[in-house]
Amino acid sequence: MHQPVHHRLAKEPPTMPVASDAAQSAQIPPAKRPSQCGSIQLDAARLRQLRRTQMLSQRDLADEFGRRDIQVSIATIKRAEAGQAVRYRIAREIARYFDLPASELAHTNALADAH
Repeated sequence: MHQPVHHRLAKEPPTMPVASDAAQSAQIPPAKRPSQCGSIQLDAARLRQLRRTQMLSQRDLADEFGRRDIQVSIATIKRAEAGQAVRYRIAREIARYFDLPASELAHTNALADAH
């Protein structure tokens, strides 16, 4: 005896739900996530010189950003001064603090790579 069609369909395994964008991005390694793609390497020596000229420690500079409600951590400042890339937003905020265009703080190789 054959079962009616509607009974056979009811016994099929349910389809797998489609992963949300958030779940998919959680599986992507951090270096490949879109939020990490918009970054630039700053001129570490120039940044260090600007900070020291104002007689600020890295902690002092991070605190200055905090007082202005700008989220730039001491870890980010350390990374920038170590020559590691930072997000464009961070680069703009650091440049604005020192009253410079962001392009003047960018590492020269970073500008060449952007073109």
